[in-house]
Amino acid sequence: MRDKKTKKILLLFCFVAILITGCASMDTYKNVFNDEKNLNSRTFNASVDDCYFATKRAILSQNFRIEKEDLQAKSFTAAKYFEDGKDTIVVTINANVISAGNGKATVYATATQYVDKVRVKVDRTFLGLVPIGSEATKVKQEEKTIEDEEFYNKLFNAIKKELNNIAGK
Repeated sequence: MRDKKTKKILLLFCFVAILITGCASMDTYKNVFNDEKNLNSRTFNASVDDCYFATKRAILSQNFRIEKEDLQAKSFTAAKYFEDGKDTIVVTINANVISAGNGKATVYATATQYVDKVRVKVDRTFLGLVPIGSEATKVKQEEKTIEDEEFYNKLFNAIKKELNNIAGK
């Protein structure tokens, strides 16, 4: 009799936890377009092609690696990897260049950071004392969007510097 009561309480607790979790995450989308700060875009007095080239040069000069690129859409994703013991911290930047008219172009950049944690599973034999092999897997954790104003200011200043180099200034 007691087991049935315990199961019912546990089931009710799980149901309430799922309900609360579901309700808490539903409102996230409502604030997406409310932020007036525009950290991740900048308009330059340069052509789309020059801005795209300058953006690539600025990011590549910081040891990022282009992982995906769409030349027609003037968009690319670049990543930089930092080793921290067994973990790898990855910073990715997605850059898009769009015409702003009148010989101007706007660069939109979004950066994220995540941590790849290495998990090692060791197989053992002979009473669990002798290891016979191991398997390492990476697990992505702690992903977040970079919303640091200084980060984006440095990025756009580097793009401006590259645009000046292209223009011969």
